[in-house]
Amino acid sequence: MKRLSYIFLAALACGVMSCGGNAEIENEAADTVAAVAAEDSPAAADTTVHRLPTYIVPRPLRTIFCDVNDLHLAAAQAIGIDPICSLRDAYNLKTPIQHIESCDNYTVDDLSHSLPYLVPRAASLLNDIGRRFSDTIRARGGHEYRIKVTSVLRTERSVAKLRRRNLNASETSAHCFATTFDISYSRFICLDPSFVVDQGDLKNILAEILYDEREKGRCYVKFEVKQGCFHITAR
Repeated sequence: MKRLSYIFLAALACGVMSCGGNAEIENEAADTVAAVAAEDSPAAADTTVHRLPTYIVPRPLRTIFCDVNDLHLAAAQAIGIDPICSLRDAYNLKTPIQHIESCDNYTVDDLSHSLPYLVPRAASLLNDIGRRFSDTIRARGGHEYRIKVTSVLRTERSVAKLRRRNLNASETSAHCFATTFDISYSRFICLDPSFVVDQGDLKNILAEILYDEREKGRCYVKFEVKQGCFHITAR
């Protein structure tokens, strides 16, 4: 956390940071964000929404996290598995993969187009992001929150199926190498409905952590506007 603080406080001193979020940032995909509290926090509609301090560059997140697919793909091919058609093919993999499931640091969504497996380096990155997010929320006065993982390993079949529903889905996806996962920025798991945090603040705190992990050289990150998620590939 010290490295994270130094990065953002240094930028703040130069006049490029803002405290309490940025209106343009928080309004991105506002239609998705507005629908979220009722889904993952049933009591949210009857609960005061609390604000937490955030430190993030006052630019749209899509311009900060804009690592192109070629970067993700090159990193995935370098450290990932050979693409598979089905989970059965995984038994013949030379590169090990690790099963991920909901835990204290993150929640895995009901996956319709992917399988909950990552190479160890990616699984470790996901675990660190989730732990840092929960710790940061508590350190800034919030209660228990978790990130939500919405997509993980995709097979060649699941990519083809997804492309029939989403023409923007890449035919050559870094998800096929078990190095890549998506974290929602519009849906978070609130474990204490009596203390609900502003959705924009949750998104910006997650962005702070991803910014720091990317600065360390651990990942590439793409802000997906239509999918409502951060697309993250381990390096």
